[in-house]
Amino acid sequence: MWMKQRGKNIMRHSIMAALFVSAAIATPAAAVTITNLFNFSPASGYSSRGELVADAAGNLYGTTRSGGANGVGTLFRLGTDGVYSVLHNFSSASGGVAEAGLTIDAAGNLYGTTSAGGANGLGTVFRVGTDGYSVLHDFDSAGGGNPRGGVILDSSGNLYGTAYNYGAANRGTIYKISTDGDYTVLHNFTALQTGYHPQAGLTLGADGYLYGTASGGIPAVQAGTIFKLATDGSDYTLLHSFGISGDGRYPQMEMIADAAGNMYGTTNQGGGSGYNSIGTIFRIGTDGEYSVIHTFVGETNGSYPVGNLLLDAAGNLYGTTTSGGINQNGTVFRLSADGDYSVLYKFATYGGYGRSPYAGLLADAEGNLYGSTSSSDGSNLYGSIFKLSDVGYVLPAVTPPPVGGIPEPATWAMLIVGFGLVGVSARRRARIMSIGN
Repeated sequence: MWMKQRGKNIMRHSIMAALFVSAAIATPAAAVTITNLFNFSPASGYSSRGELVADAAGNLYGTTRSGGANGVGTLFRLGTDGVYSVLHNFSSASGGVAEAGLTIDAAGNLYGTTSAGGANGLGTVFRVGTDGYSVLHDFDSAGGGNPRGGVILDSSGNLYGTAYNYGAANRGTIYKISTDGDYTVLHNFTALQTGYHPQAGLTLGADGYLYGTASGGIPAVQAGTIFKLATDGSDYTLLHSFGISGDGRYPQMEMIADAAGNMYGTTNQGGGSGYNSIGTIFRIGTDGEYSVIHTFVGETNGSYPVGNLLLDAAGNLYGTTTSGGINQNGTVFRLSADGDYSVLYKFATYGGYGRSPYAGLLADAEGNLYGSTSSSDGSNLYGSIFKLSDVGYVLPAVTPPPVGGIPEPATWAMLIVGFGLVGVSARRRARIMSIGN
């Protein structure tokens, strides 16, 4: 079957007990090259919103929220040979409209969520393994529903995620689910001031807490919040409320963490005023110390970021914007560790790559970045999967040791997508890489 390769041990949210890695010296590239790997279509699925995940052989996996045999999206693989395969067509019964990407465990099973469909029409948590596709949980009004974020995996094999709607106060939940389908609500969002309706998934920090973002916050502003929660559901803490003095508004995707435990994320709006209120990149410590490290101020350089950030071994951040650039088609950017912002690529009208990348990026063993666009640029009607080369991505100079079921060092070559989290799960997108700071 398609999941037999042991190399698929890479975990989008895999577990890292300790990554003591020294960074290689960055070698800035002279010119960035983009390669079109695949064009989406109604049959293949389209409108891909979750970042890609890779196995140890270099095959890419992802989801779409539209198209496919039933019109509600697909789960796909793009092989290293360029062959695209639909592994599952979502449906009203099995769940549909996948808003997020996937997580891979040490045995090669894929896990994810759908925001609709299933037994109650409120979405599902699913698994795909050697035995095919199965629903682990059908969301309902009591336990939360309509998840927009994916799941992360801890060292004990528990999955964690958020539900956007329903729960005790009809404002969403944080949940834990075992790989056998045992579902537990850890937290019901109840108060507008401390957060509600979470759109993003979670990040497991080096301190063992779950970190995430939600709507709500300051009553007159309601621009979003950052919170943390113990994995047993206790000690919910509001770390930051957005909407004060240009700190950004409306976080929509998961954060990432560095080896020191700092979290990084984006807001879709805010940061400036008027037409320059188009998003920020922020950093927050586990103690709640918050700072804006970049404000998007010019439409030509990117605006309205939605996708997750990627962090390399030198502390450089990579990401995408849904707008800005040429004719507002979106960009791929890098923010260096010293705060230097640069646009690596601007999607152009009729460029053939699509536009509006909603998802974040994935890196391979040679420092190439992979991503997807979600919509038409005029010549490409449904978006694409692309590769960017010569971007200056800094790989670790020392191979991390295998920990907690993670594959032997030789297979770490493809475990490179930047969630260098010490003692944490590396998120739900095949993202396993060590970050120096």
